[in-house]
Amino acid sequence: MRILLTVFLLISVCTFEQTTRAVGQVVDAKTLEPLPYANIVLESKKRGISTDEEGRYSFVIKEVSENAILKFSYVGYESQYLELKELKGKVIKLKPSIHHLTEVKIFNVKNRKTKRINNFLLSESVGLGNFSGGQYPSTVARFYERPDKFEEACYLKQVEVRYFILKETLSRSAKYRLRIMAVDKEGKPSYDLLDNGLIVEKEPSEYRTKIDLLPYKIRIPDQGFFIAVEHLFIKENAFMERKDYRVNDTMVYKDVELRKYAPIFKGVLEKDNEDFKSYYKDINGWRKMNSLDNSNSVFSGKLPAPAFKITLTD
Repeated sequence: MRILLTVFLLISVCTFEQTTRAVGQVVDAKTLEPLPYANIVLESKKRGISTDEEGRYSFVIKEVSENAILKFSYVGYESQYLELKELKGKVIKLKPSIHHLTEVKIFNVKNRKTKRINNFLLSESVGLGNFSGGQYPSTVARFYERPDKFEEACYLKQVEVRYFILKETLSRSAKYRLRIMAVDKEGKPSYDLLDNGLIVEKEPSEYRTKIDLLPYKIRIPDQGFFIAVEHLFIKENAFMERKDYRVNDTMVYKDVELRKYAPIFKGVLEKDNEDFKSYYKDINGWRKMNSLDNSNSVFSGKLPAPAFKITLTD
């Protein structure tokens, strides 16, 4: 074993019996301020974690070469790819992306007209957990059109996020990142309209959180927008889930224990048609929910979508 002793800003990589522990911190390249809850993903192994509130991380990886590449990413910043062997004694510094640069804006929020959108009335509920199976941080997003009733400016006033309650997560708190995103040319989520996203904490036994977004003055583009929730793979969000996993008609693994990350978001089942515009993000980018396997009878031939309740104003 080789150990490199550093202060907490530096990074050490220790290897023992094909197990590697990468320890370090992610910071802003200009200010050197820590970047809390940044994501670190080893894409070749489909494994990942998030940094803590001080931007620090400790990532244990088994059976991996020192040439393995890790992706460091943070909302509003350019991603950086580094080989495991490059991490020795190096602080990871991320640069703001072009869309993150501050520009002068003049706002005139009247807050006279409102529009409430609730897409899950009378719909069957499902739980939306880690789309990576608890292996790396994942995000789920839903598209919303800009309502016609707003002739001039339209702003996001409130988002209500609901939770699917499991016994493993009912009595515990959990943090996640709320993201408001623009739409790209392909109709997928693009850059963030809310700089760095917003860290939200679900309180114990809470089944919904109402988030006031009017102070952020998020103006809705003509092309519409996405609301997204991103799981944070941090220690305080982790819980163990036990369930049976079916491999085929004759093989079932009983009572398998897997590490997952709270919260479990509430979703609804919807038909797959041209109006269905919900996405999830994996290591290959944004993918529409209809790429998921919905053959299980629990889906009734439909697809899961996030159950957000939103309020817009002028």
